[in-house]
Amino acid sequence: MSLPSTILDSKGTGNGVKVTSRGQLITAPLKFNETYFVSMTSPVIAYNFVEPNTRMQFVIDGIIFSSDKNVSSTNGAEIVIYTANSATSNTPIENLFTLDIGRLDKGSVTGLNVITDEGVWINGSTDDATTNLTIIGYYVEISED
Repeated sequence: MSLPSTILDSKGTGNGVKVTSRGQLITAPLKFNETYFVSMTSPVIAYNFVEPNTRMQFVIDGIIFSSDKNVSSTNGAEIVIYTANSATSNTPIENLFTLDIGRLDKGSVTGLNVITDEGVWINGSTDDATTNLTIIGYYVEISED
């Protein structure tokens, strides 16, 4: 059974809603984003972006990427962003994103809202140097569901 209801703040404007532990219903971002930048200068090396925090999960809100003049003009570069068991692991637990970018290319992907598992590192690798990547996001407490 549902009940019709109105949620008001102390001034009666209707602002200030909160719920979550994955019931969500937030009227503003859960937290402010942090940025994690790495310049990937060598192919096939694992570059660490985000470390795990105890009892926390990381939410990826966006990605900013670019490449420089060293990237192949014929093949471009492939950037893989993945979760791993350590900061130096090239073995993905889960591939999160694969970006194909050209020489002197740049762009961004926003509005993602991708949550990662507790206890994982978020790493990246490239198959051509030099690519730059910024991961944008924030930590949330693990859900007890």
